[in-house]
Amino acid sequence: MLTDLESVTEAVDQAWQRWKANKNAANEAAYDEAYGEWKSLGGGRGVGRPTSGDQSALTSSERAREARARQQQAAANWEKVAPLVQQLRRAVADRDEREISRLATSLVKETEMALSNLQVIHAQPDSDFVVLNGWHGKQMVLAFIPTVHLDDHFRRRHLSGKQANLLVDSNLEAFARIISAKYERGEHRPYSRFGSTLPRVDITLEDLDASAEKFRADVLNMTPMWVGPDGRSSPA
Repeated sequence: MLTDLESVTEAVDQAWQRWKANKNAANEAAYDEAYGEWKSLGGGRGVGRPTSGDQSALTSSERAREARARQQQAAANWEKVAPLVQQLRRAVADRDEREISRLATSLVKETEMALSNLQVIHAQPDSDFVVLNGWHGKQMVLAFIPTVHLDDHFRRRHLSGKQANLLVDSNLEAFARIISAKYERGEHRPYSRFGSTLPRVDITLEDLDASAEKFRADVLNMTPMWVGPDGRSSPA
């Protein structure tokens, strides 16, 4: 059973990549079929939004430990950049443009995104959220973006789970910067799932509206296609 679930999960990801690269009706139908097969085997196994995934499942000592970890992370981040910030203040006061440029470059290197390899989890059953996972060193981090917030920010009505995934996937670098910045600020909470606890970052409409990111939504403007009996597609 586990082998079957792994194979259909991989099939969903492969079908998604084909549809993302060539958004025609045939590829979309192939993705829908792969997703339907995955859901029949493992529809309840995605990260989703179960009660068990909330912080309420944690004990008070576990919540306190997570809070301390966030504080330590914030302190470590500030400890790295504080000397550079002080030097930058002096350089600005002295109007030393060469030193300002050097320090700015150093700050950029010291503040590279904490999270790496962020990607959308396509094989998950809850269409109310787009869910991503990434890594902070060896620690997996989850990010949740409510579909309704994508509706509001992109001025869309009732994006399907598939459309919301495509929208985030097509703007992955921009969303990665927003998620990583929020994670670095310590704005995450414990998420208990399948016997382990992971950091969870919740992205809100305010996060999207306040970001300076330039998103693209043209990926949702798909050309209607006919699919013939032989499986070939052509413009409708």
